[in-house]
Amino acid sequence: MSVQNEHSRSDTANSNGNQLSVSVKGKVITKRRAIFAHIIFTCINFLNYTDRYTIAGVLSDIQNYFNIGDTMGGLIQTVFILVYMCFAPLFGFMGDRITRKYILMTGILAWSFFTLMGSFVGPSNFWAFLMIRGLVGIGESSYITVSPALIGDLFPQSERMLALSVFSFAGPCGAGFGYILGSGVTSLAKDAGAEDASAWKWSLRVTPILGVVAVILTALFVPEPVRGASEAGNETGDEIMVETSFKEDVIYLVKNKTAVYSTIAFTAVTYVLGCLAFWAPLFLEDAYLAQGKNPSNTYISLGFGAVTCACGVLGVALGSYTAKLYLQRKTNAEPLVAAYGMIAAGPLVFIAAIVVEYSPAAIWPFVFFTEIALALNWALVPKILIDCVVPNRRALASGLATGVYHLFGDAYSPFFVGLIADVTYGNSSHYNQFKGLQLGVLTCPIVCVIGAAAFFACAIVYDGDKSKTDEIVERNARERRLARGEDPDENRVNADDDNLAALGGGPFLDNKYDTEPLM
Repeated sequence: MSVQNEHSRSDTANSNGNQLSVSVKGKVITKRRAIFAHIIFTCINFLNYTDRYTIAGVLSDIQNYFNIGDTMGGLIQTVFILVYMCFAPLFGFMGDRITRKYILMTGILAWSFFTLMGSFVGPSNFWAFLMIRGLVGIGESSYITVSPALIGDLFPQSERMLALSVFSFAGPCGAGFGYILGSGVTSLAKDAGAEDASAWKWSLRVTPILGVVAVILTALFVPEPVRGASEAGNETGDEIMVETSFKEDVIYLVKNKTAVYSTIAFTAVTYVLGCLAFWAPLFLEDAYLAQGKNPSNTYISLGFGAVTCACGVLGVALGSYTAKLYLQRKTNAEPLVAAYGMIAAGPLVFIAAIVVEYSPAAIWPFVFFTEIALALNWALVPKILIDCVVPNRRALASGLATGVYHLFGDAYSPFFVGLIADVTYGNSSHYNQFKGLQLGVLTCPIVCVIGAAAFFACAIVYDGDKSKTDEIVERNARERRLARGEDPDENRVNADDDNLAALGGGPFLDNKYDTEPLM
């Protein structure tokens, strides 16, 4: 089939909705194949968060096993996130330059292997366990950095919100299932005769098996579209952006106000989520113990797991649906809806931290609505970043943003809250443990205010940055077609390239940057 015929086939497929216009060296990625790949991405994302939050579901067992306090307990998550954060920019840089599915497969294998290794550490080797949990973060950072950019290249803007929403469902659902898996498998292991002190280790031996399955599915069924293949104005699915240097990419992203403000805002979200996800089960357990009651850790973890799953689904769906409706009135609906969610979350988490002291069971409705408010932006923020960043810089944008999210968000909050608890009240009694954690949790409403302000700032600059990005993509696509003698309207692309460079796009491709093979 000739190149021209292939392009015609792609355009026709795009118009009838049965195929995506992602043409790669004579092949077309059908919509069915893109959807199947998306299902695989979503399942792996679920597994990613399940693996991460299994530790939170058995935290008290881990503390007893290693004989550590709240500060060291919080450090487990902090070390994981710090390593995760440090490697995210590297994987983002690689994701804009090499075959992305290979990065995904290597990362999944890495986190599966090190998660399994962590289940064999002895009680006197806490620092070895800490190091292994850090290595798990390397694998997980590769996946979460690269996958949103791949989804952006598989689905056009009109379908991207739905694709990212479904992908984002897996985050809170996986986190909630992590609580359930951790406490449930530990309970089953004890019933089966495992020592009580080390039964929690069995909970770390489930996700590695599923990780191997995920690698096989990725190798067999996930395609590798070219960067920018699904953008408006790029009907042929060509690689339309040149490869640029790391320095140029960073300068572009620092000047991109939407990327900066959305990163600051979501850092606030991850701070609150990190605090609640890691400490909320133990916080509630201490509230019961401070009143002389003896709660079931399994019951509390299962409860938080169920609430997190339900709230994740409801919050992401509500955020996406509200933004879609609001788009009819406001073109910057996504950052506005995210801001409203943060405004609602602040008072809710404040009330939850106060009422639990007097009635521990009363915390549940406030936690429920807090997590829904926070989940509103889970799908919105990735879409904001993709819409306002050019295709050849999206993986790096995701990587750098992920690094900032976690450095000042959920890497910081578990350790900081645990430190506040130990320094202010200590561990001399259950009441003191509770009061210390309460003081740490009360930092969250302040952070919610900062996040809301950043989202509102993002809303102000969003339309301008999105228009610039669309113009760059469309211009480069036209110049690419003109270079092949395929664009009938040459007058549209005769403007000086300096105007395009001023927008951050760079010149059109030459032959050495031709389309990549379908993997």
